[in-house]
Amino acid sequence: MIEENFILKHPNQLELRCTLRIPDGKGLTWLVIVAHGFRGFKDWGFFPYLCQSLSRSGFVTLSFNHALCGVRENPYQITDPLGFSNNSTTQELKDWDLILDSVLTGNLPYSGRIKLHALGIVGHSRGGSYGILLSSRFRQIQTVVAWGAIETFQRFSPEAQRRWRQDGLIEVGNEDSEKRLGLKVAALDALEQNYDRLDVLRSMRGLSIPVLLLHGRLDQTVSVAEAYKLWECADHHLCRFHIIENAGHTFKTRHPFTSPSQPLMEAVSCTISWLERRLAR
Repeated sequence: MIEENFILKHPNQLELRCTLRIPDGKGLTWLVIVAHGFRGFKDWGFFPYLCQSLSRSGFVTLSFNHALCGVRENPYQITDPLGFSNNSTTQELKDWDLILDSVLTGNLPYSGRIKLHALGIVGHSRGGSYGILLSSRFRQIQTVVAWGAIETFQRFSPEAQRRWRQDGLIEVGNEDSEKRLGLKVAALDALEQNYDRLDVLRSMRGLSIPVLLLHGRLDQTVSVAEAYKLWECADHHLCRFHIIENAGHTFKTRHPFTSPSQPLMEAVSCTISWLERRLAR
């Protein structure tokens, strides 16, 4: 397996740090984009294990950090809380556009090894929801596997939003550090301005591609009730809903990653089987 790190840059010089993993062999291979969620990053916890497992199964994987996820030179830790505070859904949508434009124009290392006309997305939390949203815009996205996906990007109560505007910043928890992270009001403005572009349920209702919804029964970050709302909007002839018992939002794993849990192995196995049937055709 080849692993190569590289950087994609926005016109304003904001950077997306990326990792491409190429399976052994010489033929053209299907691409899977692996996307992290809120307060996540491409080298957090289970993501390298997931990408390596997919590549060992014959897929090229592309994982990336959102430009303002707060990760800089140290790939394993959020060290830029100021950068994180400037993040927003507007910026993350721009990041996705840069990733997909780079893929579809072949602006990637080893692009000669990648089948560019069709790809899959495996996303965790809001990463999976972005995959659902973008599938309605990019016909090259042939399938999505959404782990613990959110059914709405609006995660804040009216009272929390009032205090957010009053204080200019809202604190958000960081389970893996004693540091507290915050988001500026621009992130709240972006949620309101991008309301139509972030309508996950509407996008789910309109999709004509297969989607696999994977959710932990014990998920306390994104309740299984949200997964059921997504499932209610899905085409049940095309899509599948799989609940993993005894699993929370991160499938019984933490950061730094030590070894795969049983729920994680189940999620990875289901994902690989799905992609082999729905993408590698």
